Amino acid sequence: TPKTVIGALYEKGISVAELAKSPEIDLRSACNIWLSDRLHRSRLPVERIGCIEMSPYRYDRSEIPLHEADIVSSVQAYFRMLDIASLSGMDVNTVVMPVIGSGHQGIDTELTATPIFSECFRFLKQNPKAKEIKIIDINQAKAYKFAQILDRSYLLKKDADVAEHSVDVSSRRVFISYSSKDKNVADNLCAKLEAAGIKVWYAPRDTASSGISDFASAIVKAISECTDFAVIISANSLKSNHVLNEIDLAFQETNHRKLNFRPLRLDEEELGDAFKYYLSRQHWMDACCPPLEDRLDEFVASFFKPDASE
Repeated sequence: TPKTVIGALYEKGISVAELAKSPEIDLRSACNIWLSDRLHRSRLPVERIGCIEMSPYRYDRSEIPLHEADIVSSVQAYFRMLDIASLSGMDVNTVVMPVIGSGHQGIDTELTATPIFSECFRFLKQNPKAKEIKIIDINQAKAYKFAQILDRSYLLKKDADVAEHSVDVSSRRVFISYSSKDKNVADNLCAKLEAAGIKVWYAPRDTASSGISDFASAIVKAISECTDFAVIISANSLKSNHVLNEIDLAFQETNHRKLNFRPLRLDEEELGDAFKYYLSRQHWMDACCPPLEDRLDEFVASFFKPDASE
């Protein structure tokens, strides 16, 4: 396709389709990701091509809608593949990638930039040979927007590192309760918390790692072990029995130990009676006023205030 990275590589004599026939690392059966063999006689300073195959079409050409969670999961899997490459002795010191998902897939950069930043930061920190990650895009306005979001995320991480000297968050474990219809907000919040050094548990991501096969039992165990219960309140969650059940479990925990309730309100939908019973006396963080990205940053920053555990 013209004006894509793959198209530009093809014009320089590098066929991604040919490279895909015999990759060095092939994870397509698990997560549609592969890493090419070493390039020889390339006219570009590129040693390998890594590919995330995210075609939005079925074999019958009917379109499959992609969501921001798909993009974030693919990027996470991609960098795990680069971890494997590094452990296998490959020198992965510079990674160049486009603004994933913002082209034909049509995913809003605002929803994916922070989780992608978090994964990039983890990769650079974990791999001593990794030096830099470059994000490129043919659209200058899109690249500028992405850079602005990264700046905010970096400043949040920097502020968190400074604040950590006075407020220790290493022992905190946050349970995020949310409606599945607000998963993009939960993913973004999780990425910001973890980038700030705060441990997070939320479903469905962490249910498998809990060691409990039963979904409900995993939820109960996670709430019993968390120090902070963050609940995303919206028109969607107010209709969710699962969210109400999780709030009830957290409320029961407060009968015999300290648990910090942290409601984050996304809109001005009126609370139902059950939600009023549990949350009317809790301190709210209001995220109704845009931009949401700034409100999430403020919510994460609240964990570093001296009275955050009061």
